[in-house]
Amino acid sequence: MTGQGLFIGGRWEQTDASRPTFDRWTGEPTGHVAVASAADAVRAVDAAAAAMRTAFPVADRARVLAETARLVETRSEALAQLITAEVGKPITASRAEVGRAAETLRTCAEEARRLPSETVPLDAVPAGEGTFAFTIPTPMGVVAAITPFNFPLNLLLHKVGPAIAAGCAVVVKPSDHAPRTAGFVADLLHEAGLPAGWIGIVTGPPAEIVDALQSDDRVEVVTFTGSSEVGWRLKESAPKKHHVLELGSNTALVVAADADLARAARAATDAALGNSGQACVSLQRVYVERPAADAFIDALAAAVAASPVGDPRDERTVVGPLITGTAVDRLSEWIADATADGARLVTGGGRDGDVLAPTVLADVAAQSPLVCEEAFGPVVSVVPVDDLAAALDAVNASRYALNTAIYTSDLATAMWFAREAEAGSVLVNMPPSFRADHMPYGGVKDSGQGREGVKYAIDALVRQRLVVLHP
Repeated sequence: MTGQGLFIGGRWEQTDASRPTFDRWTGEPTGHVAVASAADAVRAVDAAAAAMRTAFPVADRARVLAETARLVETRSEALAQLITAEVGKPITASRAEVGRAAETLRTCAEEARRLPSETVPLDAVPAGEGTFAFTIPTPMGVVAAITPFNFPLNLLLHKVGPAIAAGCAVVVKPSDHAPRTAGFVADLLHEAGLPAGWIGIVTGPPAEIVDALQSDDRVEVVTFTGSSEVGWRLKESAPKKHHVLELGSNTALVVAADADLARAARAATDAALGNSGQACVSLQRVYVERPAADAFIDALAAAVAASPVGDPRDERTVVGPLITGTAVDRLSEWIADATADGARLVTGGGRDGDVLAPTVLADVAAQSPLVCEEAFGPVVSVVPVDDLAAALDAVNASRYALNTAIYTSDLATAMWFAREAEAGSVLVNMPPSFRADHMPYGGVKDSGQGREGVKYAIDALVRQRLVVLHP
């Protein structure tokens, strides 16, 4: 067993208080992590602010990020095993996350070398005659990054990597469920040559630490991935700060009667069960045209029922334990309430400890939490609709709008849906859970504000300073 302290000013330090950590699947103790105070969070900001007063040229930032990508690849199995131990993610999914993380860092290194700037044609107006103007990208300041448990490596790097590329030091408050993965990242960045203070890791009571970060005037940007309720409270409590919020969703898929139903069912299975359903873009509700409903439900149920569950270290496992037993309790209650209200349980619904059996329900009421709230587990609800207009209305009725998708063989239908669906991203004949790490990613409505995806995250972390020359 090992102990992890706080990473402040380029070194690890212990605190008077610590808490134990446990293997998510076996329950065995794995060590302990430090419990920070608000004062510790302020010291991390002190170190970050001091670091930014010393030059860290773009070429050096790019080199550190590229070297960290290489180190992630050399430590890939250790990282994957750590993710599985901390959060119970199936090992094949953990390995995939590590691979994505290396690519995220590599893209950050590339984008650091092409920070955006432009010339401004001031002579387009008479007052600007004889002038020359251009913009200089300047870092906004210290970044506070609040990261989730479900992708504890890659989503952390989607905040840390762009911050470093933009020239912003970053203080991370990682999920309480995955503090050691964040610590591993700090060690790799330090090994790659990141100067002291450019990353801090502060573990401890979320409210106390986040309040300290939000109330510090030197923290210019708060980037958060998590629930909508928490995200909007952060925005409300510090409205003058720049917030990037990647929040919840209840992702929808539309299946047209002319779709390739077997292909749609396979994609829906992957989108609903990937990461045990614990992703903001996990498929939660499907609206299928009535003529295709029975065939689609049968194909989906067969694929879902055949998905292996259990030990996340078994390479066959698709669905492992949810992050807490409380999460399983909540979903079990929602399933029971939905069936009591007339929904049909097609497959699944049971539990084995903290593993919820992959579940398909049909004819779920629109007011069911399984449809209108964020489930965050391996549960998908199928609702037959009379036509695609009704499907679109149901998709857009949600207060969430992150990703959505449609399966159809008709291009006109696809383009109509892309224009009319309220979402951050619309995917056609692809699972709505798809994300490439360099694409713009983010939602509207209660699903957040701002965009991640390396270039787009960097854009949110720099200010364009205008320089005007008059010879």
